Amino acid sequence: MESFSADNIPTARDRLFLRRRTQGPWILIVGFALLILAGTVVLKLPWMAAANHTISWSDAFFTAASAITVTGLTVRNTAQDFSFAGQIAILALLQIGGVGFITSSVIFFRLIGRRVTLGTRFLVQQDVGSGQLSGVGRLAIYVLLVTVAFEVAGALLLWARWSSVYPPGEALWYATFQAISTYCNAGFDLFGATDKGALYGFSGDWFSLIVLSLLVIAGGFGIAIYYDLITARRTRMLSLNTRFSLTMAAGLIVAGLVFILLDPFLHDNVLADRTYMERFWMGLFTSVAARTAGVTIMPLEQLGDATHMVLVMLMFMGAAPASMAGGVSTSTIAVLLTAVGGTARGREAAVFGRTLPVETVAKAVAIATVSLLVVMATTLLLTLYYQTGLIELGFEVVSAWSNTGYSLGLTPGLDNFGRFVLAFTMFWGRLGPLTIVVALAQRESPALIHYPEEAVILG
Repeated sequence: MESFSADNIPTARDRLFLRRRTQGPWILIVGFALLILAGTVVLKLPWMAAANHTISWSDAFFTAASAITVTGLTVRNTAQDFSFAGQIAILALLQIGGVGFITSSVIFFRLIGRRVTLGTRFLVQQDVGSGQLSGVGRLAIYVLLVTVAFEVAGALLLWARWSSVYPPGEALWYATFQAISTYCNAGFDLFGATDKGALYGFSGDWFSLIVLSLLVIAGGFGIAIYYDLITARRTRMLSLNTRFSLTMAAGLIVAGLVFILLDPFLHDNVLADRTYMERFWMGLFTSVAARTAGVTIMPLEQLGDATHMVLVMLMFMGAAPASMAGGVSTSTIAVLLTAVGGTARGREAAVFGRTLPVETVAKAVAIATVSLLVVMATTLLLTLYYQTGLIELGFEVVSAWSNTGYSLGLTPGLDNFGRFVLAFTMFWGRLGPLTIVVALAQRESPALIHYPEEAVILG
């Protein structure tokens, strides 16, 4: 039925306002694309490569894309193929990609004309009625301070442990690089394919693994959750987003640990020479890192297919939204599970004494659906091109899309086409969910035509 009235016809001012707000996602996309291009040029500089090594444009592009998207997939060995200057450049790129993404998220949510508070976890709640960006600068400084605090604390703790084996200066560089990379949930490291072994020989050390696990979890929570926890003493309540994130994080870590420890290949082949306590700590860290950190301390390609599938699911789900982590986010999964549970019981989607808005459920469905389609399409494309194992390629694609950095060894051997496809997948995985939310958060244009509803047979 047609419905026309003077009240629902958008004015020229309304159309201009909507057009400016719609530009937000594109500004974000172009901005990060330019960062990748700048990083490519920097990494191609002659002094970025180690002695007797050459970094091609393809190598530089893929490494820059992986660093800016805080993924960690590599086609060149960070420790051996890049000079000290190149390693610093990579560290700077992933720091910019991690912190810059969060602060940019806040700024562009404000640019689309919605109030974004820490307490509501960057969810669009109500119109601001103003284009001012007051408070965004203070919020950006707060993000930087929290980031630096975690990274410095982690680096000092790791340095205190590792300096007992390596010279203080060398141990400090290892600890600093690993702390920043781990907090940013990036899989870059300086121990891969070196004679020092995983984590510089500390891969079974419970102290090092606990510190790194806490850094991964801290980077995967996001500023809003910290703010909510700090103000809980005054408000005497936690937001639904924080409850979702804490519950899902604990559940996924425990579930991942159980499945990893049940893998017979872990005990018979991979960690046969390790004690049971070392296997426990290494399994726990792998479960934590699988949700987008990607720091590898055991040969993943030697694990069973069932464990590979568990890791794929953990990578796809990721951690909290608008954090250092990727994936569809634990909040999205929690919303979908709540909606499914409510539908199965014939009730509304409610949990923890709160009812989820219909638009929240719709956004979660959109994010999960589009993300799944991107992963499936990319996997199909690469499978047709390379004619290789589906599990191996699917693992690499999900790792790239979720910005995790885990690999079964296929990525270094890809040609330029495969590198470009994975680089695009990493880029989409980092910015795709945000742009979907931003697009859905736009104020809809008043509809001039309303059609009658009709149910569709499902199931």
